[in-house]
Amino acid sequence: MKIIHCADIHIDIKEMSGLNAEKKKIKRSQLLQNLINLFNYAEANKVSAILFCGDIFDVHEPTKNSVNIFKKLVLSYKKIKCFYIWGNHDERFSPFQEDEMPENFFLFKENFKKFDLDEGITIGGASLGRYVLDSFYSTINFDKTRFNIMLAHQPINASDEYFNGIFASKLAGRNIDYLALGHIHAGGSGRIDERGIWQYSGCLEGRSFNDASKIGEKKGFYLLDIENKTLKSSFIPFSRFDYRSIELTINPNIDHLQIMQKLKEIASKLSKDDIVRLTIKGKHKEENPIQKDLIMQNFYDKFFNFEIIDETQTDFDFEKYSKDVLSLKGEFLRSVFESKELSGAEKEKIATLGLEALKGEDLSI
Repeated sequence: MKIIHCADIHIDIKEMSGLNAEKKKIKRSQLLQNLINLFNYAEANKVSAILFCGDIFDVHEPTKNSVNIFKKLVLSYKKIKCFYIWGNHDERFSPFQEDEMPENFFLFKENFKKFDLDEGITIGGASLGRYVLDSFYSTINFDKTRFNIMLAHQPINASDEYFNGIFASKLAGRNIDYLALGHIHAGGSGRIDERGIWQYSGCLEGRSFNDASKIGEKKGFYLLDIENKTLKSSFIPFSRFDYRSIELTINPNIDHLQIMQKLKEIASKLSKDDIVRLTIKGKHKEENPIQKDLIMQNFYDKFFNFEIIDETQTDFDFEKYSKDVLSLKGEFLRSVFESKELSGAEKEKIATLGLEALKGEDLSI
């Protein structure tokens, strides 16, 4: 049996970093398209069930359009069973009312519940809140003779601003073969006990630079292939607009043309649909400042979105300025470097900031 483990689609999200209003609208539409693509993939690959592990919608009250599309997909793909838990964003929301719940849609509320499928597979789970009480763990009652999958939208073995977490040590010995997790937007896996593992699917598509993927990597979901109670898990890349946070560290000996060459090498490994933030660090010579406008002119149309952050410092010739007895810069530097209270690093930092201020540059604090 094939099962999809996904989470954190965040349909109807309002805030996305690094984009103007027009591009936010395009990306917001893509999040909804991802859901449609997911059902199409499931049908084409003979998937029997989809595990929606929380935050499918980004808000408690999604738009009617988004809800209707979700409902139509569930109703149109009747052979695909959909298992749905709440996250911290879509808590207590159900696409279907109690009296219209289709046979292939299963909603987990606060208490543990399980459903037996064919081929000896059981799907269980609960929509847990901020605090997972110790009493909850004792309600998990999987049959040890079956292959058991549990859904949860919690960080495992850790806490954050939304949840106090769920703990593998308290899940151990409860006949869980696979714990399908949401909430964390990056992948990750580990063991519950000798029998079972836990795994984050990550999000289908990032919503900010906090979700940035490394070059060559994408967001997506896990395809679980279970045969004779043996699990084969494969990650399926699925995102379109990926956030990429690129850092380039330079030294004073690199000029603009050399910087451009390095950036072209990086750009060749990226996609036209990437959302790119370039941060340039290090030092540059005073006569060779970072040419942000020229860099932007070369790359702004190569990606879905491109922005530059200049965190470089000017590599001033302190000795040259210190020798100038008739200038404010010289007087300032002599007072800094003659100080007996500052360390060498502090003197250099203050001297750099002072000269930047005197030259009218943005301070590199």
